[in-house]
Amino acid sequence: STVSEKGTSALMTVELDEERGAQVQVLQGKEPPCFLQCFQGGMIVHTGRREEEEENTQSDWRLYCVRGEVPVEGNLLEVACHCSSLRSRTSMIVLNINKALIYLWHGCKAQPHTKEVGRTAANKIKEQCPLEAGLHSSSKVTIHEHDEGTEPMGFWDALGRRDRKAYDCMLQDPGKFNFTPRLFIFGSSSGEFSATEYIYPSRDPSVVNSMPFLQEDLYTATQPVLFLVDNHHEVYLWQGWWPVENKIAGSARMRWASDRKCAMETVLQYCKGKNVKNPPKSYLIHAGLEPLTFTNMFPSWEHRDEIAEITEMDAEASNQIILVEDVLAKLCQKFYPLADLLARPLPEGVDPLNLEIYLSNEDFEAALQLTREEYNALPSWKQVNLKKAKGLF
Repeated sequence: STVSEKGTSALMTVELDEERGAQVQVLQGKEPPCFLQCFQGGMIVHTGRREEEEENTQSDWRLYCVRGEVPVEGNLLEVACHCSSLRSRTSMIVLNINKALIYLWHGCKAQPHTKEVGRTAANKIKEQCPLEAGLHSSSKVTIHEHDEGTEPMGFWDALGRRDRKAYDCMLQDPGKFNFTPRLFIFGSSSGEFSATEYIYPSRDPSVVNSMPFLQEDLYTATQPVLFLVDNHHEVYLWQGWWPVENKIAGSARMRWASDRKCAMETVLQYCKGKNVKNPPKSYLIHAGLEPLTFTNMFPSWEHRDEIAEITEMDAEASNQIILVEDVLAKLCQKFYPLADLLARPLPEGVDPLNLEIYLSNEDFEAALQLTREEYNALPSWKQVNLKKAKGLF
């Protein structure tokens, strides 16, 4: 929405408020159950802008991801009509607006209640023939229901080509996915490091919600930020990016290094809390370089080239899946060779104001030509001047 559209809707809401009662702001993707129930399972979030019937220039095919656990609260999210948008954990609706044809597709790990939500949503489209979807009031919609792995050729015509490697296809995965992922944000803005869980507003705790979160939950948070994403079989630590327009002070870097270390320690403890004898593996991933197994935990995912470029400028960043325990071991390293401390950028987690503490006694004496006892006996200003002269400050 543009600023003017938001302003207009606010004014109109105030006018309604004077006549009919209180106003409640609802954010896209964060709709509460009472809002969703107004649509009785027929709510659709389309991409782009609404078009008049005669101006409709959308593609013949449209693809929607099914969200929600209760049929009357179900809703559809339009995603890119491509194989990469398929999700084995949920149901999808493929709509051909010219043929008035719906393929209701169930991923191999979709829950029974998710399939029912998909059926309700498909029937709503058939009954209402929404103009926003490109249909007409006279359209006679037919519905074909298929499970993953049994799709007809017409289904793949909509998605360009059959490519199960384009998404995280789970047909060969024997694991059960009868769990709801969890999401926590880490931070120390209050002065203490803490973890706060994100809760999906329309969740039903009694049933599984396979995809409760959106990419926007991660990317719209104030950066840089750290998230724990619990996928039951494995746990991810998602690391955000430093906005290029922000000047990064040394103190901010040190605080970020401290937060990262605390986050990694918390992730490992969290994994042990899930299973002491056999804790799930935990992986560090970077914004813009997320693997397919991670992105397919969300209803849709847009690759952000500009974020990937920022992330790749960090020497420590990688598009490889890295174990959190391995990264933490490097952060906890006590000593470094003198050459590493004289090079730039410095090793991750190193305090740039106290590089001498990372030297072995032998390297310390070789670099500063003093023993630690002699160095510690100097006044602080002499210590600083000595370190500057030796390139250790």
